[in-house]
Amino acid sequence: METSPPGPFGRRALLLAGAGLGAGLSRAARAQGGYPDRPVRVVVSYGAGGAVDTLARIVMPLLGQRLGQPIVVENRPGAGGTIGAGAVARSQPDGYTLLDDGSGFVINAILMPQLPYDIRQDFRPVARVATIPNVILLGPSVRARTLPELLEFARANPGELDCSSTGVGSAQHLGLELLNRMAGVRINHVPYRDAPASQNDLRAGRIAMTMATATSAIPLNGQDGMRVIAHGGEQPIVALPDVPAISATVPGFLSQEWQGVFAPAATPAAIVERLNAELRAVLAEEAVVRRFTALGARGGTETPAEFKAFIAAEIERIGALVREARIAL
Repeated sequence: METSPPGPFGRRALLLAGAGLGAGLSRAARAQGGYPDRPVRVVVSYGAGGAVDTLARIVMPLLGQRLGQPIVVENRPGAGGTIGAGAVARSQPDGYTLLDDGSGFVINAILMPQLPYDIRQDFRPVARVATIPNVILLGPSVRARTLPELLEFARANPGELDCSSTGVGSAQHLGLELLNRMAGVRINHVPYRDAPASQNDLRAGRIAMTMATATSAIPLNGQDGMRVIAHGGEQPIVALPDVPAISATVPGFLSQEWQGVFAPAATPAAIVERLNAELRAVLAEEAVVRRFTALGARGGTETPAEFKAFIAAEIERIGALVREARIAL
């Protein structure tokens, strides 16, 4: 019986192919088991200087130290944060490209169902980095010194007060609409393109008040007649010790911005767990706690599963508020 001579798929070729397959599997195993072995890129969905960027630049260098590789923070602002999120959704799910986003991550998905990504299917929650209460910051044109005084004036003069935010559908806009609904007042919403523009008009008396994150409002408190009169958080703000919670006047009120890290959906669970553990360790460091406290922020302590459950609850909560307030872009 004749046998065919060894061809391109003969014994030698099969051995080489097997060796190549083994090397490929070995490289994949090393990539996951030795993660990370090169710099990690963290995309921030907003511009430099905002609350998300500020906290990211506190946390990410320390995360890099714990991982043994540099963390490169890349600002990808635009379209309310959707450009940065879309870029990460399309990236390789290998742990080397991550998203650092805020409350807008959920709000955008509710207000813009035509987005080219699905936050439930295209992302894997890694860790909540921070929670930041929203605050009511009054300008010099308003006589009220307390929230009860402000609400009394608003009830007596519906539609006369204007309140700014950083845009339609922002967490601060939603906070104002929640205040209108729960306190039975009608304060007008005036969207601005960014916080500095809003703050300039507040300082000049062209706008009565603004709903802002504690991080952006703390440096302004007491300047040029501007003052924070109440916050929307669950716990006192150490940097604003004399400022009460809005819930003390409007029971059940809660308005906070949060910030978290996400990975593409197919990122291996082992990498997500590693990132979560290291982030939680960074957030527990005394120096980080001190810096967050000065900015009115509180670090996260959740596991990936707990953060995922939080995101699901936010989708339901914010969706209900958007429908009730009839907010649309």
